[in-house]
Amino acid sequence: MRYNVVIATHHKTGTVWMDGVFKAIATELGVAYIDFKAQYEQLSEALKLPFILINTDSDFRGYESLLEREDVRILHLIRDPRDVVISAMHYHKKSNESWLHEPVPGYDDVTYQRRLKDLPNKHQQYIYEMEHSSGGTVLDMLRWRYDRPNCFEARYEELRQDAELHYWRRITVFLGFDAAEQEICNARFWRNSLFGGLSRFGNKHVRSGDIGQWKREFTVPLAYAFLGRFPGGLQTLGYETDHNWILELQHAPPRRRRLAGVALRPLRELSRTFSIF
Repeated sequence: MRYNVVIATHHKTGTVWMDGVFKAIATELGVAYIDFKAQYEQLSEALKLPFILINTDSDFRGYESLLEREDVRILHLIRDPRDVVISAMHYHKKSNESWLHEPVPGYDDVTYQRRLKDLPNKHQQYIYEMEHSSGGTVLDMLRWRYDRPNCFEARYEELRQDAELHYWRRITVFLGFDAAEQEICNARFWRNSLFGGLSRFGNKHVRSGDIGQWKREFTVPLAYAFLGRFPGGLQTLGYETDHNWILELQHAPPRRRRLAGVALRPLRELSRTFSIF
């Protein structure tokens, strides 16, 4: 390895996938594999050459200087925020992760999962996600610094469709793996991918893994709710150039229409209003 490698992901952006891939790579190459959150108290000792480190929420609190080191290359992975909301909501309804079963202050000590499951329909469940866990994930993606020359800014969507490994090879070259190491990386990526050796069936972390789920799941009211919470977010992350994606949704409204007693503004007006990013 020419560089130490840092993998920065966000919840439901391929975190478990990348963890499986790079843990296998580290094992085969005989280098230390570091979990930033799990080993936080021991990081000063753990960050010795060579290493591969994963941070599953891309918050490097206290260790921001790690990202500026000349001997470090970074892979940062994001996903369409609309699909993050969808994937997270379904995962949180079934997952056994401990935090989902801890009482949430302010909700009569009801757990996150119970609160989510008690909501009467998917629309309200998605809204809940936007206002809580997934909302935090989207904001974290927006707050990330995207101008680091030592960072490969990757998208889940590109990797998910990369059955020929063209995109993945670009990543491994950028991260500094030599030719022999790249072959190991390619094999491990394939074996841990849904289009390769990994089946989503029996994997509790994978419900679908498909891209563009929002086109099936988002309704027009949900789209407006999303825009109200993350104005300009899709444009900032490069997933849309304007708000006209709402018109692609089934039963898209005319330019003016009343919804739940509230007049919806035209998309052109929304574009002017949501210009804070």
